[in-house]
Amino acid sequence: MSYMKAWSLVQTMKPLVLMSRGGQSGGGAQLTATGRKALALYQKMERDCFRASESSWKKLQQLLQS
Repeated sequence: MSYMKAWSLVQTMKPLVLMSRGGQSGGGAQLTATGRKALALYQKMERDCFRASESSWKKLQQLLQS
C-alpha cells in the first residue's frame, strides 16, 4: 500500500479514533462514540453476511471434502 493511500485511510478514520502521542506513559488510541457505532455496525454487517452465505459455505465445504 502506498504512503498516500495509508495516509488517506488514516485521515478517514479521524472521527472514529482519539489518539494520543507517545512519551513516558506511551501513546494510545481509543474509539470515539462514532467509532463505537461504526464498529457495531460493521460487526452487524459481518454477522448478516455470514448468515446470508452460511448455506452456500456449507455446500462449498462439502464439495471440497469430496
